[in-house]
Amino acid sequence: MTHIQPPPARPPRVIRWAAVATVAAVAALTLASPAWAGDDQGAPTYYSSGLSATPTMGWNTYYGIGGGSGDTEAAVKSVTDFMVSSGLASAGYNYVWLDGGWQASTPRNATTGELQPDATRFPDGIAALATYVHSKGLKLGIYTDAGSYDPTYCGLGSGGHYTTDANQFAAWNVDAIKVDFLCGIEQNLDPKTVYTQFSAAVQASGRAMVLNVCDPVTAAWGVPSTPQQQAGYTYTYGPTIADSWRTDTDVAGGTPAAGEWADVLRNADDNEAHPEANGPGHFNDPDNLIPMRTIPGGSLELSQTESTSQLVLWAEMASPLVIGSDPRTLSTAMLNVLKNPSVVAIDQDPLGIQGVAVASSATGTVYSKVLSGSGQRAVVLLNRTSSAASMTVSFANAGLTGTVSMTDLLAQSSLGTATTSYSTTVPAHGTAFLKLSGTDAVPGASLGATATASPALVRVDDTHATAFVRGSDGAIWLNTLAGSTWGTSWTSLGGPTSGQMLGQPAVYGSTGGRIDLFVRGTDNVTYQRTLSSGSWGSWTSLGGSITDAPTVAFTSPTSWTLFARGGDGQIWDRTNSSSTWSSIGSPNNSPTYGRPTAVTDASGTYVAVRTSDDSVWWRVRNTSGTWGGWTAIGGTVSGSPTLLATGGGIYLFARASDYTVWQNTWHTSSSSWAGWTQRTEFGSDNFTGAVGATNGASGSAWIVVNGVDGHVHQLVL
Repeated sequence: MTHIQPPPARPPRVIRWAAVATVAAVAALTLASPAWAGDDQGAPTYYSSGLSATPTMGWNTYYGIGGGSGDTEAAVKSVTDFMVSSGLASAGYNYVWLDGGWQASTPRNATTGELQPDATRFPDGIAALATYVHSKGLKLGIYTDAGSYDPTYCGLGSGGHYTTDANQFAAWNVDAIKVDFLCGIEQNLDPKTVYTQFSAAVQASGRAMVLNVCDPVTAAWGVPSTPQQQAGYTYTYGPTIADSWRTDTDVAGGTPAAGEWADVLRNADDNEAHPEANGPGHFNDPDNLIPMRTIPGGSLELSQTESTSQLVLWAEMASPLVIGSDPRTLSTAMLNVLKNPSVVAIDQDPLGIQGVAVASSATGTVYSKVLSGSGQRAVVLLNRTSSAASMTVSFANAGLTGTVSMTDLLAQSSLGTATTSYSTTVPAHGTAFLKLSGTDAVPGASLGATATASPALVRVDDTHATAFVRGSDGAIWLNTLAGSTWGTSWTSLGGPTSGQMLGQPAVYGSTGGRIDLFVRGTDNVTYQRTLSSGSWGSWTSLGGSITDAPTVAFTSPTSWTLFARGGDGQIWDRTNSSSTWSSIGSPNNSPTYGRPTAVTDASGTYVAVRTSDDSVWWRVRNTSGTWGGWTAIGGTVSGSPTLLATGGGIYLFARASDYTVWQNTWHTSSSSWAGWTQRTEFGSDNFTGAVGATNGASGSAWIVVNGVDGHVHQLVL
């Protein structure tokens, strides 16, 4: 796969939205908050069990003791005891998770309609097992399938019994549930629909339980399935209904086998596709850890080096760390690797940011992950080859500058300091795992402020400009460039609702020093405020009820069209001359994500959006007022796009899935896009949110961003 170029578009992120009551007039336009987060106060509604702010850690029965005769109450208790005595529990591995196999041969009691355990292998029942696990200071997880029970395809199923089963698990004092999709795919179910229903049943059960949705279906299965039924699609809805969701097929088989290293890399690479879905309480899940399982005949499925690499990659990606092997069979050395507090701390970092690839070569891949605290990164050097090789991390690629202190996380020892890069020899199929402590390298001039959303700016010339940003108090603040330096302090403009506003402002300059400012109020209404003749006027309501920041195709103070995302995920507009809002739809009539962006020039009006598959689409209205269709521009982005009209074309900027800035350019003369290119001014994760842009001299672009340091930064591209 490609590790730096934005990958091709993925299946669309479908989002739950409140319906629009009517679209006849603004007064009737009921646009509720979206269920998925846009940047800059985009109103997220993530699933929250309250139990998994950081990735779940523990042990699962499937790869270790299987679902057959060895899957017994006695074996589970033995592993539970070992988790405690070995120190795994105190290291954070605190879930004991029953996979398929706990159920009776007839899984559901014909009289009560409830699921029942195998009476021979689990004679005391699940509630008693939960009591035992809890007595050891651990938590118990359980397994079911989203489909209806069919012994040909699954050992048990909850189809038609979601409420009954969620209540049953709650009554047994279970702490976590894994929901498979084996019978689900055979019955041609829609996983988003059934998992959403199961999630609702769990939330209504009266007991907080971690929910992992496990759709392992991929095209490689060879079974009839749509992209929407496959693992690579689950990120589109998983964060709103579950604590974690599988991103790939099983990393191994129930029986250890040779050749699994390739599958570890496959699952890691596929899990990398959408790091932006990760965050506190909602995590991509590339499947369980399978350290050093013994193949029949005595050899190892993964060596200790390969097993360590899997752990390191999973920790770098802030993935659940659930041991699949039988921990009682592992060497002391492997157990010590699993318990390594420095490694566990990277996985459990409270920011929940997934590390991303920042460099790749024929040898392997370099990953960087932003950690809590200023200038902190976790870096992995992965050697994919079968020979030891020298590998290098550039600190600039990791978004750091200055003197950088380095720690070997596996050895838990200092590596000293360096200023530009670090090189080391990495063993075959191995990893170097580093913690870097330096200075966040956000490009451009720092304007200060404490930014809580993406900034915007207007420019008169190279010595006169004004930047705007939402501050820590929720008000909008401004700073002015006079000469060659920005001001040393910011001035508050308050906000339209209780002195506050939401999201990225939209600002436009005109002759005579006029500035028109458009914002989203905390009441989700759009407001305008104008600087004219050196004085700011009052806030004016423009109506509507929007779910992210507005954008404006601005020709002059008396000729503009405002665009914003509604609660249905569609894009709505109104003009300066009419208070009526109208929908211009969205690509494939699917909800968009984040704020739209709009510009106008002599050829027409252009609107671009981030679609639910994290790609960019746009739509053009010609000078006669006729809209063309939505057209894909592609890319894989992790922030709202930004358009900027320039002489002879349109610039498009976006934060990509590698957390750097990428640019595409529309050439009006040829009516074609030039293609995405990475802006080398930015390292990975230098900033969050969306770019603010305005025209500079000679076709340049003046850019402002919300740096990873929380300050506004300005530069010229």
